[in-house]
Parts: sequence; C-alpha cells; structure tokens
Amino acid sequence: MKNNIIKDALILFAITVISGLLLGFTYTVTKDPIAEQQIKIREKALNSVIENAKFEDVNIDLDEDSVIVDIFEAKRDNEIVGYAFKLATKEGYGGTIELIVGINIDSTVSGIDIIKHSETPGLGAKADKNSFKDQFKGKPTKPLTVVKDKADTDTEIDSISGATISSRAVTNAVNLAIEYYNNNLSKGAQ
Repeated sequence: MKNNIIKDALILFAITVISGLLLGFTYTVTKDPIAEQQIKIREKALNSVIENAKFEDVNIDLDEDSVIVDIFEAKRDNEIVGYAFKLATKEGYGGTIELIVGINIDSTVSGIDIIKHSETPGLGAKADKNSFKDQFKGKPTKPLTVVKDKADTDTEIDSISGATISSRAVTNAVNLAIEYYNNNLSKGAQ
C-alpha cells in the first residue's frame, strides 16, 4: 500500500514536471509571434486613424490606472500632423475595450479604431463597425456626448441601439484623449 502511494506520487510529480516544461516551452515559442501580431494590429489601427503618417512614441508619464496607454506623434515629411492615442477602458459591457483615437493638429478627431473588445456580438460589438466609428471623424476636440435619438450637434454621437454602455465607454475614452490633447498637446496648451 505504501509503495503504491509513493509510486502514484512520483507519477503525479513526473506528469506535473513534464506539463510545466511543455507549458514553458509553448510560452517561449509563442511569445514573440504574439507580440509581433499585436504590433501589426496596432500599426494598422494607427494608420487607419491618421493615414500616410509615421508614428513616434511620445514619452509621457501616465498613472498606472490611466485609460491612456500610449501616445504617438503622427508625422508627414517631418511635420507633426496629429497625435494618436491608444486607450484601454474597462467601462465596456463585456469588459475592456482597447482603441486608437487620432486627433489632427487642427483640433479635430481624425478617426477611431477598436483594436480589442469582448462586447456582446450583434450589440456592443457594433462599436467596431464603420457606421459607429465614422461618427467621430471631423468632430471638434470638445467633450462628446452619447444620445439615444439622432445626434443634432457636432458634439453628439448616436448610441448603438441596445448598446448604450458600449457606446458610452468608447465615447468616454475618446473624451479622455480629447482632454489630454487639449491640455497638453494642442497649440493653445504649448
């Protein structure tokens, strides 16, 4: 009986060690390709919000709780044409929504792109559809509000039907980028 317990414990230990080694090996093999894919997704999103630009990381100190994750300077012919913000808001209905917000130096929103979300398919997931995202293009860098009826002013965004939480989460993140831009990056702030 005692030998069986020791034998079973050794087998379990061996299985645990082998499983741990396989998991470690899998992590090592997949870490770089996953990181490369994330960079490609980010680059595609950056280029969708400010086209034909080269992006340079802006070194800033952000709180670890900040929704703003990264800020990029967008340049064409060595001239700054705008800024792109990577944000991660936890306000979404399904959890965190990661997005890129572009702001032109003329103080208009150049566009947004959702790069990751877990919103409800058919509802909150519509935040990643052009019909919602395109509403932000050309908006002034003023606080935006979500409305359930038709947006009548240049500071209103039409809510996605049945997905007000997702609509507000995206709009609130865009507002944080606008606020940071107005306070720190616009010509009036410098």
